Amino acid sequence: MFRFISVDRCTRVTARRLVALAVLACAGLVPNGSAPLGFSPLVAQAQISGGLLGGAGGGDAVNPLTLLRQRLAQSGLSASGVPMEGVVDPEMYVVGPGDAFSVTAGGQTVTLSPAVVSSDGILTLPDAGSVVVGGLTLSRAREEAMSLLRAAYQNVPVTLALVQSRQFYVHVSGAVPRPGRYLALPVARVSSVLEQAFADTVSAPVTNPDYRPALRNVRVLHADGTESRADLLQYFTSGDRSANPYLQDGDVLFVPAYEPARSSVFVGGAVPFPGSYDYRTGDTVADLVALAGGIDPGSARRVRIVRKSGAVSEMSAADAVGAPGRQTALQVRDRVDIVIPDELLGQVEVTGSVRYPGFYPVVEGETTLRDLVDAAGGLRPEALPRGAYLERRSLPDPRDQLSSDRFVAAQGPSPAERIMLADTTAIMQRLRLSGMDFMSRAYFAQEWRLQNRVSIDMQAVLKGDGDVYVKNGDRLIIPRNPDAVYVFGQVQRPGYVTYEPGLSAEDYIARAGGAAENSKDIFVVHPGTGQFSAAGARTLESGDMVFVDRKVDMADSPELQRVLMEQERIKTTTRLQTWQTVASATGTLASVLALIISIRRQ
Repeated sequence: MFRFISVDRCTRVTARRLVALAVLACAGLVPNGSAPLGFSPLVAQAQISGGLLGGAGGGDAVNPLTLLRQRLAQSGLSASGVPMEGVVDPEMYVVGPGDAFSVTAGGQTVTLSPAVVSSDGILTLPDAGSVVVGGLTLSRAREEAMSLLRAAYQNVPVTLALVQSRQFYVHVSGAVPRPGRYLALPVARVSSVLEQAFADTVSAPVTNPDYRPALRNVRVLHADGTESRADLLQYFTSGDRSANPYLQDGDVLFVPAYEPARSSVFVGGAVPFPGSYDYRTGDTVADLVALAGGIDPGSARRVRIVRKSGAVSEMSAADAVGAPGRQTALQVRDRVDIVIPDELLGQVEVTGSVRYPGFYPVVEGETTLRDLVDAAGGLRPEALPRGAYLERRSLPDPRDQLSSDRFVAAQGPSPAERIMLADTTAIMQRLRLSGMDFMSRAYFAQEWRLQNRVSIDMQAVLKGDGDVYVKNGDRLIIPRNPDAVYVFGQVQRPGYVTYEPGLSAEDYIARAGGAAENSKDIFVVHPGTGQFSAAGARTLESGDMVFVDRKVDMADSPELQRVLMEQERIKTTTRLQTWQTVASATGTLASVLALIISIRRQ
C-alpha cells in the first residue's frame, strides 16, 4: 500500500526516486497535496507498512507503475504489520473498498493475486464470481462470499481470510492545532487520529485562551449520516474501549471547544485527580468520581454534591460508586467533593538510615517522632542521630496555586521553578508593607525559604526526652554517619576528612591541604541544626562541617556581582553626599561665626 514520506526522509531519497514520485503524481496515484516536499510529519505518522517506492532495491525498478502494482499484490497476500489489539471482531469490522482477502482451496492458494474489494464494494472471487460486500460486517461478507466459493469448489475445503486492511481518510475539525484529513485503518480508534492532529505542540488548539478541547464530547459523524460520541478522558482514565470507538470510511471528527466557566463539572477533595471536567450529557456522580481516579468505598469518607442552584446533598463513598451514584445525574457547574473525616490518617515519609524507610500513617496530635522511628524499625547502626532533621514546609504548598486539571498540557516553568515562584509570591506578600531595603528583602527571602524544618533533638528523643508531634506531609531524614568531617570553603583540597576524636578545626584544615591565601574566619557547622559556631567553641564530632570563609567580598554569579557593585556605588554616593553635607554645614557655620565676630567688633 501507499507509504507517505516525511520531509526528513525526503532529504535522503535519491533523485531517481523523486522522479518516480513525480511520475506517480502525474498518473494521479499520489493524493493532492502529497508532493514529496510538501508532506507533513503528522501525516507521515499514519504510514502503513510497505513503501510507495518499495524497500531496498525499490528505486531500481524501471517502471514505477509496475512497482506499485507489485507492492499492492505483495501487501494483499501478507500481514500488514499494523499493531493490533487482538483478533479482529468479525461482528464489528466493516468491509470496504481496498480490503484484501486470500482464498485457499484444498490447502493450496488458488491465485497469487489478492481478492481486493473494488471501489464500488464488489469482491471478485477466482472462478466463483462476484459479490457485493461493501458496508457489510466481516462476518456477513464472509457468509456471502463462502456461499459462492462452496458452489464453485464442491467437495473441497475452502477458506476466505482477511489479510490486508484498507486505508481511508477521516477528516478532523474543531479545536485541534492541525485540522484536515488523515489516513486511518479500520482497526484504528478515534484517539489514533487525534494524536496526530494534536502532535503540533506549537500552535494553540483554539485562538481563545479561555477555551480548551472538549475531549469528552468528540463528535464522530459517519458517512451514512449517523453520529456517535467519543469520551477520550474516560478512555484514558478507565481504559473503557467503548468510549474510544473504531473509525469508519469517511468519518468526520469534530472536537468542540470547552470553556470551564460555562460547561464544566468539578470534583475535589480526596481523589487522585481533582479538577474541572467538561460536562457530558448523562454524567452521574459515579462517572465523575471514576474520571478523577476513583475512591476507596471501604474508607470512612462522605461525598458531598453541591448543585449550581445551591442545593447540597450527601452520600457515602460506597453509594457514590454504587447504584445510587450511577443514578444521581449531574448538571452543568455542579460540584462533587470527597470529604476527608477529621480522624482520617495522614502520612509521613521516613528516609535514610532506618530499617524500613517509606511512608507511614500518622494521626495529627497523637503520633510522636519516637512513635514514627519505632514504626520504621528504629535506627540502623550506621545512623547519625545528631544529624537527623524533620522537614515541614512553612510556606504555602505551591501545588495549591497550580492547575489541578491533569488533562491540561504541561507548559510553562519546571516544577522546581514553580515552587520558587510560589514561594517568592508568598514572601513578597509578607514584605509589601515592610520598610526594608533591597538587600534586606533578598536576605529575608533567602532565609525564609530555609525555614522548612522542625526543631528536634533526635538524641534526646531516643532517650525519651523532648519528643515532638509529627503532622501529615512531614518528612524525617536520618543521615548516615560518614565517620568524617567535611571541610570546604577556602581550602586546598575540600572534601571529607576521616574523623578522629580530639582533633581541632585547624587540624582538619591542615589535612585538607591547608587554608588558601584568601582565607578568613573558620566556622564549625552542626549537621542537624545547621548552627554556626566559631572554631574552638566546641569539640568536633563526626558529621560536622568546617567552613573557611574568604576575605574579599565576591559574588559567585554576574547578577550578584552587579548587585554588590551597585551596593558599593550607593555606599560611595552616600558617603560623598554626607561629606558634602558636612562641608556645606561647616562652611555655613564658619560664615555665621565670622559674621558674629564682625558684628561684635563693630
